[in-house]
Parts: sequence; C-alpha cells; structure tokens
Amino acid sequence: MITRNWTSDLQKFQEFLAKIPLNKYSGLSQIKTVEQDLPKELLPLELYYKYYWESTDFKSFDDIFEEYWMSKITHICKFIKKYFYGCSLQFVEEGFKARLYRIWMSILTQFHFQYLWNATFTEKLESSAKLDAMGIDAIVNLYIKNITKKVAFQIKKVSYRREASERRFTSRQQKYADIIVEVPYLVIDEQELANKLNNPHVRQITKNEYSRMLTFFKQNFTRYPNGFVVFNESYLNNIYNLIHTKLGNDQTIKRIEYKEIQKL
Repeated sequence: MITRNWTSDLQKFQEFLAKIPLNKYSGLSQIKTVEQDLPKELLPLELYYKYYWESTDFKSFDDIFEEYWMSKITHICKFIKKYFYGCSLQFVEEGFKARLYRIWMSILTQFHFQYLWNATFTEKLESSAKLDAMGIDAIVNLYIKNITKKVAFQIKKVSYRREASERRFTSRQQKYADIIVEVPYLVIDEQELANKLNNPHVRQITKNEYSRMLTFFKQNFTRYPNGFVVFNESYLNNIYNLIHTKLGNDQTIKRIEYKEIQKL
C-alpha cells in the first residue's frame, strides 16, 4: 500500500474546492425531477471515491457526470422505462445531473473532513463506498484508556431552517464501529442571518439561536471566495478531544449527537 502525504493531498484538494465554479451550477439546485431512491447500480459513490478519495485525480463535475452517464446508460434506460416513460432523454438527463450534483457537493464536504483529519492526526481514518452505502462516512481506531475503539463518523448538514435528520445506529453499522459521532456541518447564509438579527419582528429567543449558530459557524468553518465551505482544523481538534473525554469517562456510549458538538 502506498503511503500518502496527507498534508500535500489536503492542500491539493482544498485548491480544487476553491476553484469549483459554483455559480455555474446554481440552477441545478432548483431541479428535482429525479427524486426516487436510486438502485445500487445507479449510485455514483464508486466513481466519487475513485476520483476524490482513492486518488487525487480531481475531475470537474461535468467530466465525472459524463463518465457516469456513459457507463450507466443501460441501467438509466431501465430506470427511465419504469419512472419516466414518455419523457425525453434530455429531460431525464437534466434531472440526473441535478441529483448527482447534490450528492457530489455533499460527498466533497465529507471528503474535506477526511483529508483534514488525516493531515491533522496520527490515527488515520478509513473510508469507502461500501461503508458510505451503510451510512458510515468514515471509521478510525482511537486508543482510549488502554482500549481501542472503532469510531464512525457521519457528517450531518444542519441549517437554521431545519435540523439534521435522525439516523439510528443500526445493528449492521455496529458490526463495523463501536460508536457513531455525528459531525454537524452548518449550511447557512451569514448575511441572511445577520439581517434576521437586525429585524425587529424576529423574536428574541429566535435571535439568540441565530446568533449562536452564526458564532459557531465563524469559529469552525471557512467560506472560500467561490462559496464552498470547509472545516477548520480547530473544529476537528475539539471533536477529537470530545471523543476522548466522553469515551474516557464512559466506554459504553454508542453515539455522540451533533447537538452536543454544536455546544463546543
């Protein structure tokens, strides 16, 4: 196995993220025609892991979608026959492109957490499409009070409009990990929140929550000029220390919820 230079890979990945032309794809967020559960044959996870985690051949979204579309066209045609009979191929392709873009943006966020973790700590986490399909973004072995614990991570998108969805720590997941750590990733518009804080019609209790989220965001995330938001190293240090503290006090806990991390 090739030993990776995680510091170098992190820098290269961050440079890639900072250059993504997010404005070019802004229209895709409004397209939600392909919302059905995708069969495993149509999931893009293996392609995403191949080009953004297992290697540093960071392809543009257009290039990776083209490869996806060409390699999956037989399964796509079966999907169209079942759900979009009579619709044009262009209409369905546009829907798939929007769906895959949302998955792409989400998994790039996850991968940034992973690159930053491996560049920061001696305990390297592992990640794969197989684990991802089970709801585990990454796993790391942490040695805590003479016991090795398998710690799994789930990156949870949180906004002021809605809370992250709840997911159980399933028996299948417990075969691979001893504990699940939910890592909140805030999806907010700082200017919009600032405007709400200055709005006299917003209740004070709501303003307090907005202010807390805005402070948490500024402390733990960085927004690149193109709009992409990444994790700060200090945030991961706080998470790392919290895991050691929690498991050091109680080795039986099975979950650290994202709401607890938001209190850091």
